[in-house]
Amino acid sequence: MIVGISTKQNLQAFKGNPLVSTAAFLDSRVLMNKAALDVACDVPIVLNANNKVERRERFNRAIIPWLIAYASPFITLPLTNRLAMKHIAKLSSFNGKEANLIKISNKFLTSNELLKNGVKEISQKFDINLSEVLKKCNGDYGVLRKKLTNAKTAVTSFDFLITTFMAGSIGFLNNAQTKKKTGQKGFSAEFEMADKQTVEARTEGFNKTSDKFKKAYIGTLAGLTLLPLALRKGMLANNPTKLNSFIKKHADKFDYKDGIFMSRFSFFLMAVGSYLGIFGASRNETEIKDNAIRSVFSLTAFFGGDLLIGSTLARLSDKFLKTDLLEKNAPKTLLNKIVPPTKKLENLTGRSKNIGAALFWINLASLAGFMGWALPLTLNKMIKKDVDNYVKNNTTPQSNNNYSMEAFIEKIANK
Repeated sequence: MIVGISTKQNLQAFKGNPLVSTAAFLDSRVLMNKAALDVACDVPIVLNANNKVERRERFNRAIIPWLIAYASPFITLPLTNRLAMKHIAKLSSFNGKEANLIKISNKFLTSNELLKNGVKEISQKFDINLSEVLKKCNGDYGVLRKKLTNAKTAVTSFDFLITTFMAGSIGFLNNAQTKKKTGQKGFSAEFEMADKQTVEARTEGFNKTSDKFKKAYIGTLAGLTLLPLALRKGMLANNPTKLNSFIKKHADKFDYKDGIFMSRFSFFLMAVGSYLGIFGASRNETEIKDNAIRSVFSLTAFFGGDLLIGSTLARLSDKFLKTDLLEKNAPKTLLNKIVPPTKKLENLTGRSKNIGAALFWINLASLAGFMGWALPLTLNKMIKKDVDNYVKNNTTPQSNNNYSMEAFIEKIANK
């Protein structure tokens, strides 16, 4: 067991109806929610591949980033949390309870007064001896605030860099593996749609376009790695500039719930960075269209469609089923008026929680059906059409006859 994960607290969440409790658990943890959606979508995506080579690539594209983004944080983040607390904040031994202080929300690190309340709250939750912690900071909450902010900055920068790099590099790994196994460098989805010469010819002249995405990917990696440093500067700043005030107001958008589960915004940034790497590994114009459409719909489905569908279903439920799913006290912003936010399932009880959980699974199933089945089948038709158009526009009657004669001779020889 990994020390520091709120195991007892997580087990408490699974009491009662397993479908309801699982929905509540996923609903409150953006990383796990996205992991469940990806599994539901990726299985049919792999099954809908055009050939065994593409199927292997689709499987790699699904399982490797899934392990990196969703499974590894259970091991790496508790480890990096403790290393940061020990060597950067210098607040605890490797196995000390004090390492749990890194789980404090960024909103408490924006001022010394807020930190007092946050530290008191988290100390009670994890049975931390606050007086011992303050001794290591000379009783100064300002020193403690700086130490905790430094530790969280290091962990976030590391996570942004490593996760985005590894997830974004899977396309290049696939390309190398396919070339080694088949001797071809073209788009694998086209392998059985045209002859080898045609598939290879469609990759020519595409390097300049892919190079632009590679540069954008490298730039995004650098930007994501440095972003937590800018966040740190704003959180610790004492001068109330517009930028610093903005950072302090939105610092909690980079929180890791329980020290492991990242915020929706942080995940969005890493997803965008990873997709740029995938674009850079595209082998022709059709593959980059395929990647772009899949990526845009994936981001839209989870970071927009998921909220829109959930909000719409909750609104209908509150109106016709007399539940209490919508957040009535949400700020009166334009976005909240268009897409009213819903309450977290873990905060609901009784009938509202049961119906809310059912709507959660309906939402997940509808997104999985579209992303896993409808979209891949449509894209397969697009790929076939692009290949057919290329063959039509780049084949002369004479070359057609030559190709037919060569095929005929080869067929006779094989007999």
